[in-house]
Amino acid sequence: MMNIVRLAEKMKTYTDVIFLLVGAGDEVELVKASIQDLQLNNMILLDPVSQEEFKLMLAEFDIGLFTLHFGHKTHNFPGKILGYMVQEKPILGVVNPGNDLKNILEDSRSGLVTIAGDVEELYKNALVLLDDKTRKQMGRNANLLLKSKFSVDNAAETVLNILS
Repeated sequence: MMNIVRLAEKMKTYTDVIFLLVGAGDEVELVKASIQDLQLNNMILLDPVSQEEFKLMLAEFDIGLFTLHFGHKTHNFPGKILGYMVQEKPILGVVNPGNDLKNILEDSRSGLVTIAGDVEELYKNALVLLDDKTRKQMGRNANLLLKSKFSVDNAAETVLNILS
């Protein structure tokens, strides 16, 4: 989550950009302290909410944001990404080197993904998503990706093909 804190610090001058982090994690206390220390008026940290409340909040967000914990050595696909896809949100993310999620999201033009620690690249990606037209198109692409690769029908077809 500190990648996002560093991004929020770089984007302090963009008065129309707010980073809203919802939930808990290993670095929550560090993030809270950083928000105070760096005077990040553009970052809000909320306690975990119910899935229903999260869906309502998500409908109001412009971008779906995720960051994977640096300790993850295996491929990881956060469930929140599916929620972003359902709601046609473009995705801005941070992964560890070698994670397939970067290629999946970027090849489908559903989002922009940075390798952990590269705050400059994350910043550049965030700037790209300031454009309304780009965000809307990436959001539509994310929804198409969901329907083509992550639907129940697609999963069933994959299982049946493996069993054949």
